[in-house]
Amino acid sequence: MKKITFFSAIALTLALGACDNFDLPNPPGQSYPAPDGYFENSSLVMSANTEALNLTEANAANEFVTLATISELVNFPEGYDLVVDMNLGSGSKAKTYSTTLVDNKEVTIDPTILNGAVQDVLTKAPGTYTLPVSFSAYAVRGTTRMGLGGLNATYGNGDLTVKTYDAAKVIEDAYYFVPVLNGKADMSKAKKMNNTAGNGVSPYDNPEFALQIEVPEDSELFFVIAPQSALTAGENATIYGGNPSADEMSGKLGTSYGVIKMPVAGSVLVTVNMEADSYTINYAFSVLYAVSGATKPANAMPLYTDNFINYYGVTALNQKFTVYTSADKKGVAFKWDESVETELSENGLELSGAITADSSVTAQIPAPIKGNCLYYVDLNLVLKTYTLKALQTMTVIGSGNGWNLETATPLTPSKDLKTWTATDVEIGDNFKINCNGAWDYDFGGVSVPDVNGQSVYNLNFKGSNMEATPGKYDVKIDFSTLPYVLTLTKK
Repeated sequence: MKKITFFSAIALTLALGACDNFDLPNPPGQSYPAPDGYFENSSLVMSANTEALNLTEANAANEFVTLATISELVNFPEGYDLVVDMNLGSGSKAKTYSTTLVDNKEVTIDPTILNGAVQDVLTKAPGTYTLPVSFSAYAVRGTTRMGLGGLNATYGNGDLTVKTYDAAKVIEDAYYFVPVLNGKADMSKAKKMNNTAGNGVSPYDNPEFALQIEVPEDSELFFVIAPQSALTAGENATIYGGNPSADEMSGKLGTSYGVIKMPVAGSVLVTVNMEADSYTINYAFSVLYAVSGATKPANAMPLYTDNFINYYGVTALNQKFTVYTSADKKGVAFKWDESVETELSENGLELSGAITADSSVTAQIPAPIKGNCLYYVDLNLVLKTYTLKALQTMTVIGSGNGWNLETATPLTPSKDLKTWTATDVEIGDNFKINCNGAWDYDFGGVSVPDVNGQSVYNLNFKGSNMEATPGKYDVKIDFSTLPYVLTLTKK
């Protein structure tokens, strides 16, 4: 039997990066400490460039591009130099970049830096984009940095239109798993792979694609990877073969390599990274069972997945546990990788660490709380990591009690921690389930139809507020199956 190795195609970028030819610059946005002070009386008038900036043309001409022009600068302190930073993008992805001034009249930037900035705050996909831009101005002398115009003053607020570089390597929107029959790729049996970040994500921003397939026992399966364009290209199709690693569970992709042999049978996940030109093969387990003590896996609360990489869910654990891939314990067992240091949160309720499928390891995975406790668990079989979030208490909180944590109604757990109940709870027009008397962990959800006339909700960890008809209810939460269900029974 093959030794099972779990790792990501992305991880191969480091180990095999010497072969890559795809390297677009992506300079980090700057983060400056607060200025030493402000010159509020200084006046600066600046206008953002409204013309589209073609970065390919500017780079070919070895020219900086003009971001903005300065038409007025008065009351500027003597002995200081003017420095202008560009603030590009919006929301949490907005970042700041240095610029170059020409005669204190033009604000310019290297086209390569601007190209990387657009990638950083918006997308790596080549194209023409319009982004919000503003500028911060400073008077600088030595290590002293003084802001102009007062606290948080910005100039030249507007939009910047940028045509970015063409990609050094084209990454198509779709890729296919293609079986090879009698030495030839059979395009009629091609299966489309899914972008691992979900629909609508540019392949330049997430170049990983994956497909779960069933491989019959005692079968000999060979395959290649084909881009969307190959399905209509006929004999001239560009297809990718593989150069496998020693265990054949991963390798490099390339048009000059031969077909790839599937090394295992059963339910498997094939993942490719078209930026790193790499592939991995992992087993695709439908659920995982986190089991403590003498508990049978079939009686444990399963961990679920929608991508065969991340497994998550609510489960009861007693200090230490092992994760099994089958209810009869005959599959793979994940234990604790003690070579990686665990990380415990300040409140002592969250613990992160590493797992391993090495059959020689005996150490069970530790949990942060002594005794039996309910946890929200998140396992990543590619990164081989786990995170446990202890859920010691649960309360009903919402507009019915003014969202007051101190007066929230506590829920009582069953002995196996699978169900939590409360009676005569005053529910307002919206509510949530709070954990541990703080807002670190909570459950929200969405209403679903119920034939018994009750109010029923599918619960999600950190989900949105649940809407209800105000009144008094009995509350029951059931964590025994997915989706997790909360039921309100009218009093």
